[in-house]
Amino acid sequence: MPAFDDDHEFDDLDADVFDVEAFGEEDAPGAGPAMPMASAVSAHLLVEGRTGVSYDALVLFAEPLFEQYGLDLADAFALKADPRAADPEVLAVLEAARVLWAFFSLPLAERARRRNALAAQLVGPAPSEDDWLDIEALLDAMSPYWKAMLPEEIARAEATGHPTLDFDALLAHPAFHLDGDHGPRAYGPDALSEIEARALFAQPLLDDPSTLTDPEAFEDAMERINAYWALAQIPAADRESALRDASGALAGHGGDLGDVEREARRMVERFHVLFPEHARAA
Repeated sequence: MPAFDDDHEFDDLDADVFDVEAFGEEDAPGAGPAMPMASAVSAHLLVEGRTGVSYDALVLFAEPLFEQYGLDLADAFALKADPRAADPEVLAVLEAARVLWAFFSLPLAERARRRNALAAQLVGPAPSEDDWLDIEALLDAMSPYWKAMLPEEIARAEATGHPTLDFDALLAHPAFHLDGDHGPRAYGPDALSEIEARALFAQPLLDDPSTLTDPEAFEDAMERINAYWALAQIPAADRESALRDASGALAGHGGDLGDVEREARRMVERFHVLFPEHARAA
Protein backbone atom coordinates (compact mmCIF):
# COMPACT_ATOMS: atom_id res chain seq x y z
CA MET A 1 0.00 0.00 0.00
CA PRO A 2 1.39 3.48 -0.76
CA ALA A 3 2.09 5.96 2.02
CA PHE A 4 -0.19 8.92 2.62
CA ASP A 5 0.41 11.37 -0.23
CA ASP A 6 2.27 14.47 0.90
CA ASP A 7 1.14 16.51 -2.10
CA HIS A 8 -2.23 17.34 -0.47
CA GLU A 9 -3.01 20.13 1.94
CA PHE A 10 -5.97 22.12 3.23
CA ASP A 11 -6.52 24.73 0.60
CA ASP A 12 -6.15 22.68 -2.54
CA LEU A 13 -5.93 20.31 0.04
CA ASP A 14 -2.88 20.01 -2.63
CA ALA A 15 0.16 22.10 -2.94
CA ASP A 16 3.71 21.36 -1.90
CA VAL A 17 4.32 20.37 1.69
CA PHE A 18 5.27 23.30 3.91
CA ASP A 19 6.91 23.65 7.29
CA VAL A 20 5.00 21.53 9.83
CA GLU A 21 6.24 23.31 12.94
CA ALA A 22 5.50 26.74 11.53
CA PHE A 23 2.10 26.04 10.06
CA GLY A 24 0.68 23.12 12.03
CA GLU A 25 -0.21 20.81 9.11
CA GLU A 26 0.95 17.22 9.00
CA ASP A 27 0.86 14.27 6.66
CA ALA A 28 -0.94 11.33 8.14
CA PRO A 29 1.51 8.42 7.96
CA GLY A 30 0.34 4.94 7.28
CA ALA A 31 -0.41 2.44 4.57
CA GLY A 32 -3.06 2.60 1.92
CA PRO A 33 -4.42 5.27 -0.41
CA ALA A 34 -3.49 8.81 0.53
CA MET A 35 -5.94 10.88 2.55
CA PRO A 36 -6.61 14.63 2.39
CA MET A 37 -4.49 16.53 4.91
CA ALA A 38 -6.06 17.33 8.27
CA SER A 39 -7.17 20.88 9.13
CA ALA A 40 -8.99 22.40 12.07
CA VAL A 41 -11.53 23.98 9.74
CA SER A 42 -12.54 20.68 8.14
CA ALA A 43 -12.75 19.14 11.64
CA HIS A 44 -15.39 21.71 12.58
CA LEU A 45 -17.24 21.21 9.31
CA LEU A 46 -17.45 17.45 9.80
CA VAL A 47 -18.21 17.46 13.53
CA GLU A 48 -21.00 20.00 13.09
CA GLY A 49 -22.48 18.15 10.10
CA ARG A 50 -22.01 21.18 7.91
CA THR A 51 -21.21 19.10 4.83
CA GLY A 52 -24.66 17.53 5.15
CA VAL A 53 -23.84 14.23 6.87
CA SER A 54 -24.17 13.72 10.62
CA TYR A 55 -20.86 13.13 12.34
CA ASP A 56 -21.93 9.98 14.18
CA ALA A 57 -23.13 8.37 10.95
CA LEU A 58 -19.90 9.34 9.20
CA VAL A 59 -17.75 7.80 11.94
CA LEU A 60 -19.66 4.52 11.80
CA PHE A 61 -19.42 4.48 8.00
CA ALA A 62 -15.64 5.00 8.32
CA GLU A 63 -15.18 1.91 10.52
CA PRO A 64 -13.41 -0.13 7.79
CA LEU A 65 -10.92 2.71 7.32
CA PHE A 66 -10.23 2.88 11.04
CA GLU A 67 -9.61 -0.85 11.05
CA GLN A 68 -7.32 -0.63 8.01
CA TYR A 69 -5.16 2.07 9.54
CA GLY A 70 -5.18 0.66 13.07
CA LEU A 71 -7.04 3.64 14.53
CA ASP A 72 -9.59 3.72 17.34
CA LEU A 73 -13.16 4.83 16.66
CA ALA A 74 -13.23 6.28 20.17
CA ASP A 75 -10.68 8.88 19.05
CA ALA A 76 -13.08 10.02 16.34
CA PHE A 77 -15.96 10.41 18.79
CA ALA A 78 -13.62 12.30 21.15
CA LEU A 79 -13.28 15.01 18.48
CA LYS A 80 -16.86 16.05 19.16
CA ALA A 81 -15.72 17.57 22.45
CA ASP A 82 -12.85 19.51 20.88
CA PRO A 83 -12.50 19.55 17.08
CA ARG A 84 -9.37 21.70 17.43
CA ALA A 85 -7.60 18.72 18.99
CA ALA A 86 -8.10 16.60 15.89
CA ASP A 87 -5.48 13.92 15.43
CA PRO A 88 -4.22 14.29 11.82
CA GLU A 89 -4.59 10.57 11.05
CA VAL A 90 -8.09 10.36 12.49
CA LEU A 91 -9.25 13.49 10.67
CA ALA A 92 -7.66 12.37 7.40
CA VAL A 93 -9.63 9.12 7.58
CA LEU A 94 -12.87 11.00 8.29
CA GLU A 95 -12.25 13.38 5.39
CA ALA A 96 -11.71 10.40 3.10
CA ALA A 97 -14.86 8.75 4.45
CA ARG A 98 -16.88 11.88 3.66
CA VAL A 99 -15.56 11.85 0.09
CA LEU A 100 -16.45 8.16 -0.20
CA TRP A 101 -19.94 8.84 1.18
CA ALA A 102 -20.44 11.34 -1.63
CA PHE A 103 -18.98 8.90 -4.16
CA PHE A 104 -21.28 6.04 -3.13
CA SER A 105 -24.23 8.44 -3.28
CA LEU A 106 -23.71 8.69 -7.04
CA PRO A 107 -25.69 6.40 -9.38
CA LEU A 108 -23.71 3.31 -10.34
CA ALA A 109 -23.05 4.51 -13.89
CA GLU A 110 -21.87 7.87 -12.58
CA ARG A 111 -19.49 6.21 -10.13
CA ALA A 112 -17.69 4.55 -13.02
CA ARG A 113 -17.34 7.90 -14.77
CA ARG A 114 -16.04 9.68 -11.65
CA ARG A 115 -13.43 7.13 -10.53
CA ASN A 116 -10.61 9.24 -11.93
CA ALA A 117 -11.77 12.19 -9.83
CA LEU A 118 -11.96 9.97 -6.77
CA ALA A 119 -8.47 8.63 -7.43
CA ALA A 120 -7.09 12.16 -7.80
CA GLN A 121 -8.62 13.05 -4.44
CA LEU A 122 -7.10 10.04 -2.69
CA VAL A 123 -3.70 9.54 -4.29
CA GLY A 124 -3.06 12.44 -6.69
CA PRO A 125 -3.56 13.14 -10.39
CA ALA A 126 -1.54 10.23 -11.82
CA PRO A 127 -2.39 7.00 -9.95
CA SER A 128 -0.04 4.09 -10.53
CA GLU A 129 -1.22 0.56 -11.18
CA ASP A 130 -0.64 -0.25 -7.50
CA ASP A 131 -2.61 2.86 -6.52
CA TRP A 132 -5.58 1.64 -8.56
CA LEU A 133 -5.40 -1.77 -6.91
CA ASP A 134 -5.42 -0.08 -3.50
CA ILE A 135 -8.38 2.09 -4.48
CA GLU A 136 -10.34 -0.90 -5.70
CA ALA A 137 -9.58 -2.72 -2.44
CA LEU A 138 -10.73 0.35 -0.49
CA LEU A 139 -14.00 0.52 -2.44
CA ASP A 140 -14.53 -3.21 -1.91
CA ALA A 141 -14.07 -2.71 1.85
CA MET A 142 -16.42 0.28 2.05
CA SER A 143 -19.14 -0.91 -0.32
CA PRO A 144 -20.77 -3.40 2.09
CA TYR A 145 -21.11 -0.67 4.73
CA TRP A 146 -22.85 1.58 2.24
CA LYS A 147 -25.13 -1.19 0.96
CA ALA A 148 -26.06 -2.15 4.53
CA MET A 149 -27.61 1.27 5.17
CA LEU A 150 -31.32 1.55 4.44
CA PRO A 151 -32.51 4.58 2.45
CA GLU A 152 -34.23 5.93 5.55
CA GLU A 153 -30.98 5.60 7.52
CA ILE A 154 -29.14 7.60 4.88
CA ALA A 155 -31.92 10.20 4.90
CA ARG A 156 -31.66 10.52 8.70
CA ALA A 157 -27.87 10.85 8.49
CA GLU A 158 -28.27 13.64 5.94
CA ALA A 159 -30.93 15.51 7.95
CA THR A 160 -28.41 17.88 9.52
CA GLY A 161 -30.07 21.19 8.72
CA HIS A 162 -27.28 21.87 6.22
CA PRO A 163 -27.29 21.09 2.47
CA THR A 164 -25.81 17.69 1.74
CA LEU A 165 -22.84 18.33 -0.53
CA ASP A 166 -22.77 15.93 -3.46
CA PHE A 167 -19.56 14.58 -4.96
CA ASP A 168 -18.77 17.59 -7.15
CA ALA A 169 -19.80 20.14 -4.54
CA LEU A 170 -17.74 18.41 -1.87
CA LEU A 171 -14.58 18.32 -3.99
CA ALA A 172 -15.09 22.00 -4.84
CA HIS A 173 -15.36 22.94 -1.16
CA PRO A 174 -12.21 24.74 0.07
CA ALA A 175 -11.68 22.14 2.79
CA PHE A 176 -11.67 19.27 0.28
CA HIS A 177 -10.84 20.85 -3.08
CA LEU A 178 -7.80 19.55 -4.96
CA ASP A 179 -6.22 21.80 -7.54
CA GLY A 180 -5.14 20.20 -10.78
CA ASP A 181 -1.61 21.59 -10.48
CA HIS A 182 0.53 19.57 -8.09
CA GLY A 183 3.88 20.93 -9.17
CA PRO A 184 6.01 23.54 -7.36
CA ARG A 185 4.52 27.00 -7.56
CA ALA A 186 6.22 30.38 -7.30
CA TYR A 187 4.52 33.30 -5.57
CA GLY A 188 4.83 36.99 -6.35
CA PRO A 189 7.44 38.96 -8.31
CA ASP A 190 10.23 37.48 -6.19
CA ALA A 191 9.17 33.89 -7.05
CA LEU A 192 8.77 32.92 -3.39
CA SER A 193 8.35 29.30 -2.40
CA GLU A 194 5.07 28.41 -0.73
CA ILE A 195 6.74 28.37 2.69
CA GLU A 196 8.11 31.88 2.09
CA ALA A 197 4.81 33.09 0.65
CA ARG A 198 2.82 31.79 3.62
CA ALA A 199 5.24 33.45 6.04
CA LEU A 200 4.84 36.79 4.25
CA PHE A 201 1.07 36.40 4.06
CA ALA A 202 0.87 35.58 7.79
CA GLN A 203 2.80 38.61 9.03
CA PRO A 204 -0.19 40.80 10.05
CA LEU A 205 -1.52 38.07 12.34
CA LEU A 206 1.88 37.31 13.87
CA ASP A 207 3.21 40.84 14.37
CA ASP A 208 2.28 40.88 18.06
CA PRO A 209 5.24 39.30 19.94
CA SER A 210 2.83 38.00 22.59
CA THR A 211 1.21 35.78 19.95
CA LEU A 212 4.51 34.01 19.36
CA THR A 213 5.07 33.36 23.06
CA ASP A 214 1.54 32.18 23.88
CA PRO A 215 1.04 28.64 22.47
CA GLU A 216 -2.75 28.93 22.46
CA ALA A 217 -2.73 32.34 20.77
CA PHE A 218 -0.23 31.09 18.21
CA GLU A 219 -2.38 28.03 17.47
CA ASP A 220 -5.45 30.23 17.02
CA ALA A 221 -3.56 32.58 14.70
CA MET A 222 -2.23 29.71 12.57
CA GLU A 223 -5.70 28.20 12.27
CA ARG A 224 -7.00 31.50 10.93
CA ILE A 225 -4.02 31.95 8.60
CA ASN A 226 -4.51 28.52 7.06
CA ALA A 227 -8.22 29.18 6.55
CA TYR A 228 -7.64 32.61 4.98
CA TRP A 229 -4.94 31.25 2.68
CA ALA A 230 -7.44 28.67 1.48
CA LEU A 231 -10.26 31.17 1.02
CA ALA A 232 -8.13 33.48 -1.08
CA GLN A 233 -7.49 30.80 -3.68
CA ILE A 234 -11.01 29.57 -4.40
CA PRO A 235 -13.08 31.06 -7.24
CA ALA A 236 -14.70 34.39 -6.46
CA ALA A 237 -18.14 32.99 -7.23
CA ASP A 238 -17.78 30.45 -4.41
CA ARG A 239 -15.74 32.53 -2.00
CA GLU A 240 -18.51 34.38 -0.14
CA SER A 241 -20.26 31.20 0.94
CA ALA A 242 -16.95 29.59 1.88
CA LEU A 243 -15.93 32.69 3.83
CA ARG A 244 -19.13 32.57 5.88
CA ASP A 245 -18.64 28.86 6.60
CA ALA A 246 -14.99 29.26 7.59
CA SER A 247 -15.70 32.36 9.69
CA GLY A 248 -18.47 30.58 11.54
CA ALA A 249 -16.17 27.65 12.32
CA LEU A 250 -13.33 29.92 13.44
CA ALA A 251 -15.60 32.09 15.58
CA GLY A 252 -17.23 29.04 17.13
CA HIS A 253 -14.58 28.74 19.82
CA GLY A 254 -14.54 32.18 21.37
CA GLY A 255 -14.20 34.76 18.59
CA ASP A 256 -16.61 37.42 17.41
CA LEU A 257 -18.12 36.43 14.06
CA GLY A 258 -18.10 39.97 12.70
CA ASP A 259 -14.46 40.49 13.64
CA VAL A 260 -13.47 37.18 12.07
CA GLU A 261 -15.31 37.95 8.84
CA ARG A 262 -13.67 41.38 8.57
CA GLU A 263 -10.26 39.88 9.25
CA ALA A 264 -10.91 37.17 6.65
CA ARG A 265 -11.76 39.78 4.01
CA ARG A 266 -8.62 41.79 4.82
CA MET A 267 -6.44 38.69 4.54
CA VAL A 268 -8.05 37.58 1.28
CA GLU A 269 -7.39 41.04 -0.14
CA ARG A 270 -3.80 40.85 1.14
CA PHE A 271 -3.29 37.57 -0.72
CA HIS A 272 -4.59 39.09 -3.95
CA VAL A 273 -2.30 42.10 -3.61
CA LEU A 274 0.76 39.98 -2.80
CA PHE A 275 0.11 37.13 -5.26
CA PRO A 276 -2.33 38.32 -7.97
CA GLU A 277 -1.22 35.52 -10.30
CA HIS A 278 -2.79 32.99 -7.90
CA ALA A 279 -6.11 34.78 -7.41
CA ARG A 280 -9.11 33.10 -9.02
CA ALA A 281 -11.59 35.58 -10.39
CA ALA A 282 -14.17 33.04 -11.48
